[in-house]
Amino acid sequence: MLRVIGLVLLASACIAGGAHAQVVDVPRPYAIPLPPMSNPEPQWDLGIRYWYSEGSSTLASEDLNGNSLEFVFGVRNETRTFFKGFVGGGWLDGGSTDVRFMDFSTDLDGEGLVFGTMDVGQDFKLLDTGTRVVFSPFVGFNYWEETLDAFGACETGSVDGLPCTPGSLLIPFSEQSASGEVSWSSLRLGAELTAKFWDRLTLRADAAILPVAYLSTDVRNLVPRAMGRTAEATGDSGPGWGYQLEGEIRLDVTDHWAFGAGVRYWYAETNSYTDLGLTDVRDFSSDRFGVFGNATYRFNTY
Repeated sequence: MLRVIGLVLLASACIAGGAHAQVVDVPRPYAIPLPPMSNPEPQWDLGIRYWYSEGSSTLASEDLNGNSLEFVFGVRNETRTFFKGFVGGGWLDGGSTDVRFMDFSTDLDGEGLVFGTMDVGQDFKLLDTGTRVVFSPFVGFNYWEETLDAFGACETGSVDGLPCTPGSLLIPFSEQSASGEVSWSSLRLGAELTAKFWDRLTLRADAAILPVAYLSTDVRNLVPRAMGRTAEATGDSGPGWGYQLEGEIRLDVTDHWAFGAGVRYWYAETNSYTDLGLTDVRDFSSDRFGVFGNATYRFNTY
């Protein structure tokens, strides 16, 4: 009897030991950490900007006020290569200013202003402590067009600015005597420098040289009709040059919204031949300076 009980206990122990040997310790699943992004900042910038400016050109000897709105955009990938720019347009208000060719003076009124810039470049961090400083060289393209209308015609003779005297008024200043379009197509080579303080305040400076700037003009009815002639002429120039400067201060009011204000100056000139139908203009220049304000929304896509 004792022998049978011992065999039963031995068999039970063997079965229990075999069952214990079948237990497999499976490790608990855990999250695999993702590698950190090389550029954790927002990748997309979309915004709108208002630009008030004053400008002049060879066709407009005095300031023409400009009011324009722009659509602003920018995108950066994981390696901090970026594509940015803006497209805008508005109107010009010339008030009472003069344009002079062949001793005639007219009242000039601006009509339209169209422009756009596209840049491609690369960000390089110069400092990444409490203040973050980024240097961003780029290459791009700029288009800048102004349309003007002239009214009246007064023979000024050789004295610049001489008021109209009896007999010198050729076309009443209530009638249009001329219209013209001036456009520049330019290559941009430059760099942007940004410095961000306290994760909220950003200072930005943008400077570009225009090593190649082509001028195109379209002038109509520039010769007073009182002379019995009209002129409709288009003109193009060889490569000129210029530069464009911009500075901005920007405040991040939330993680996505930012508001900024700044200044901008554009200049372009050419010394090559341009046919305006009346006279050979070899030196032609345009400039525009103004202040702007913008609102920008920024977000990530990865």
